[in-house]
Amino acid sequence: MSRFIRKPLKIEQLVVIECKTLESYDLYVKKNTDFFDEQTIIYLDEAVDVDDDTDEEIYPDFAIKSDLEWYFSGQVIYDIIDNTKYQLKNPSVQDYIKNLNNYSEHDCFYTFNE
Repeated sequence: MSRFIRKPLKIEQLVVIECKTLESYDLYVKKNTDFFDEQTIIYLDEAVDVDDDTDEEIYPDFAIKSDLEWYFSGQVIYDIIDNTKYQLKNPSVQDYIKNLNNYSEHDCFYTFNE
């Protein structure tokens, strides 16, 4: 599991990570990342915490030092990957990217027409 945490990953690596790992960590990207493509580098790290008194978001140290911003919860990432696999028999990296970008923009899964 630790081989994926706080390490630079591409989408093709993300989609093969087991569910339990994905659900335990959140996805981070370099600041100002607006969309995913095959070259997008992503990171998995601890979830953003929230200070109970101030409601201020507290990012994990690695995310701060690496100038990363939170993008998706691990559960959402797993759901997007699972949804892509459910809709398509043999999804390509581009299919996962299309679903990630659609979810990012519209807050819903992409509907593939096979």
